[in-house]
Amino acid sequence: MAEKLTYEELEERVLQLEQALQLETSSRTQQLYEGSPIAYQSLDENGLILEVNSSWLEALGYLREEVVGKSFRHFLHSDWKNHFNENFPRFKAVGEVLGAEFEMVKKDGSSILVSFNGKIGKDEYGCFQQTHCIFQDITRYRKKEDELRQNKNLLKLIVNSFNGFIYTVLENYQIEFMNTALLNYVGYNAVGENCFKVIHGLDEKCPWCRGKSVFSGEVSSFEQKSPKDNKWYYYASTPRLDSNGKTVAQQIVAIDINDRKIRENELEKSKKQLQQENILLKSVKINRYGLDNIVGHSLQMQRIYNLILDVASSDAGVLISGESGTGKELVANAIHNLGSRKDQVFLPVNCGGIPENLIESEFFGYQKGAFTGANIDKSGFLAIADEGTLFLDEIGDINLNMQVKMLRVLDGEGYTPLGGNMPIKPNIRVIAATNKDLNNLVTKKIMRADFFYRINVVPIHIPPLRKRKEDIMLLIYHFLRRFSGKNPIPHIPPQIMTELENYDWPGNVRELQNIIHRYVVLNKLDVFDSFFSKRGENESVQEVELSLNRQILNLNDAIQKYEKKIITHCLKKNQWNQSRVALILGVNRKTLYTKIKKYGIVKF
Repeated sequence: MAEKLTYEELEERVLQLEQALQLETSSRTQQLYEGSPIAYQSLDENGLILEVNSSWLEALGYLREEVVGKSFRHFLHSDWKNHFNENFPRFKAVGEVLGAEFEMVKKDGSSILVSFNGKIGKDEYGCFQQTHCIFQDITRYRKKEDELRQNKNLLKLIVNSFNGFIYTVLENYQIEFMNTALLNYVGYNAVGENCFKVIHGLDEKCPWCRGKSVFSGEVSSFEQKSPKDNKWYYYASTPRLDSNGKTVAQQIVAIDINDRKIRENELEKSKKQLQQENILLKSVKINRYGLDNIVGHSLQMQRIYNLILDVASSDAGVLISGESGTGKELVANAIHNLGSRKDQVFLPVNCGGIPENLIESEFFGYQKGAFTGANIDKSGFLAIADEGTLFLDEIGDINLNMQVKMLRVLDGEGYTPLGGNMPIKPNIRVIAATNKDLNNLVTKKIMRADFFYRINVVPIHIPPLRKRKEDIMLLIYHFLRRFSGKNPIPHIPPQIMTELENYDWPGNVRELQNIIHRYVVLNKLDVFDSFFSKRGENESVQEVELSLNRQILNLNDAIQKYEKKIITHCLKKNQWNQSRVALILGVNRKTLYTKIKKYGIVKF
């Protein structure tokens, strides 16, 4: 049964519970007060400290008894004491202060910067009780802010004193920032305008723009001539990231390198001149050995020179192989001129040009009455070349029957002229040449193996011109000197020389000789039909002829004029697909892109 309390007892119980609750609340409040990381203090109406928490004591290094009862002004830096005296009455009148900053002095004499917030506590009648204040040490934060501000000012100074252009561009090509140098170059603040128009004077995105790759996170650097002022610049573009690592703009640095480019071009011209002088010296060296008609300083040609010198002193059979136009007859002639037969006949014979029914009479000759129409004796090639050298070009075109008879001659058994009965044993040296695979002819039984081995004692292979491109410049200079005679040697610009060196020359040295001869003698150049057909251009550019009157239009200008026309034509026909056009023209995309930039070709 529940205990029955009187009214007085019940009232006493309630009072005890209220006191216990108040004590518990006060204890918990004190724990929060003391454990707070923020410094707390209370002041009376005169600014004397009534209470502080542990964070306050820790921040300034004092003991509680050294603080309580003293004026808050005592702990302020001297620069702030008067400020406190002036503003404390105003603070009491207003009732609160927020975000005030001032310096306080620690026990060790050092200072800290604090952010101060305070509120006046009043009783139920609106009378002043005490001031409740909190502050936080912001010394480190202010120091960091000052450092950041100094760094920002320093960076701004560097950016604006930089002689080149520094600017940032958004993904939509709008300029976000311009340094002083770029502002002076443009003449006004163009922030918010399109970079390609302001900086390069173009109406659409620059053909060389690296924005897409930079916004993908890549760093890009390149050299480019600006169409606005026709100067060369070095560009370095890097992504600018936000706090999430996303690229929000590209930061671009542009440096004027035009003077350097001019010097590079001058050095390139000097280099070309020195190369030509070096070529001349090598040419003179070759001439000393009697090889003046064979031109080349490549490793392949050096080996051929050595072979020529080695075989010239003997009568061993030599088989010279190589594509048409490589100079097989020149090699045969050099062997003859360097040997003991140099004062005798060198007789070149094109075996492929002799009708089969006449080949024996042409080689062996005939006597009067040997056949109808043989009214006089006629000497054949073997008799004419006696004591000298017989050069048999296109040896692969000789039929099997003739191979047998020529084998007898080579073996020293001689030959009998048509209509004759006495064998003749000539003293000749035979040098053969071919542009065919004679091993394949032997396999197919079109050529006798014994005949092949007899003529192929010393093989000499002449590589095609495309396999020894380092000789092209030497050959060009050789032909220019030969065909110019007493006239000044024409100059070929470096760009054109590069084109000539890069061409494959299917007609080999003979094709190169004809082109240079035409240029020197006629002042006229059929701008290489073979160039365009080789590069796959068949879009109505089958034949482009340039009149190269040197006083009006030099070779370089003419080539560039029509190269631009061809590239533009091909781009238009293929909907400006650069990959397809590069494939059609037989160049890689980088080369095509470079030429598009060079000629300022824009889509229309």
